[in-house]
Amino acid sequence: MEILLALIIIVVICKILGVSNFVLILCGLGIIELLIILMLLFFVYHTIHLVFSKKRNAAFTRIDLPPKGKFKVAFYEIDGIEYPCVFPKESGISSIYSTEKIYKVKYSKVQKKVYDFWAVCTCIVGLIFSIAAVVITFSIIRNFDIFM
Repeated sequence: MEILLALIIIVVICKILGVSNFVLILCGLGIIELLIILMLLFFVYHTIHLVFSKKRNAAFTRIDLPPKGKFKVAFYEIDGIEYPCVFPKESGISSIYSTEKIYKVKYSKVQKKVYDFWAVCTCIVGLIFSIAAVVITFSIIRNFDIFM
């Protein structure tokens, strides 16, 4: 809510200073493009960690908040040590986690976290869609004659 209020104040100040609507829209689109690029970098970072992590067998232990987290994640035990998953738990499907099963996870030594099946899927799908978003938005920008 505060961000929306700040954006409204910035737009009002720009209009008072005489900034045209076209420039304001262009700035808004630039911010959106920056967010799309940051999303791509986020998924590239996690995919690199995923590629260099080791496959391990792990037992699911619980779903809880990590020490420095805001969202509940799945915790897995590897060799007697409990590690949180990198991404939050799947909210709509709580029955996918079973304490009786042994799961194959990817353990990242650098992050001291695991990538379970759903985190791997999130990395792959997120990387594909963010690459597509960057390519599509750059092709749209390239077709504008205002930059030529």
